[in-house]
Amino acid sequence: MEYIITDSRGNQIVLEPTLALYSVRDFTGKEMPGLAIDLIDITNKDDPVEYHSLTVSFGEFIGMKNCAYVDTNNCSFAEQLLKQGIATPTQFTKTSGFWEYPLWLFDEETLKAMGAEAYELYHTEYEKYMADKMPPADE
Repeated sequence: MEYIITDSRGNQIVLEPTLALYSVRDFTGKEMPGLAIDLIDITNKDDPVEYHSLTVSFGEFIGMKNCAYVDTNNCSFAEQLLKQGIATPTQFTKTSGFWEYPLWLFDEETLKAMGAEAYELYHTEYEKYMADKMPPADE
């Protein structure tokens, strides 16, 4: 999957997102995987280069599955990706310093396409964690 953005100089850049994982912790200190989305500049397909990390981690577990905070402070082009359907905005944000970072919901199939192995680990750990924390529906 590819996304095309226009940078601050007016150049078109072709980006390919890849999924990695952050190490985060829940409120009890339990270590968990969190979603990290890195962007690779594949404008020159013979020489792909790291472009930027789209997401930012605050080190804390996000209870909403398939969500990550987006680094709009350093990725002024993030709105262009949102318009191309990379994710859906939520109503939530996190403030750090003088900046407010939006929380975006990423489609499961999109995340799998970005990195199936990383997503499988995230998904498995998330589901196991939530099953341990949430009582069965019939109780």
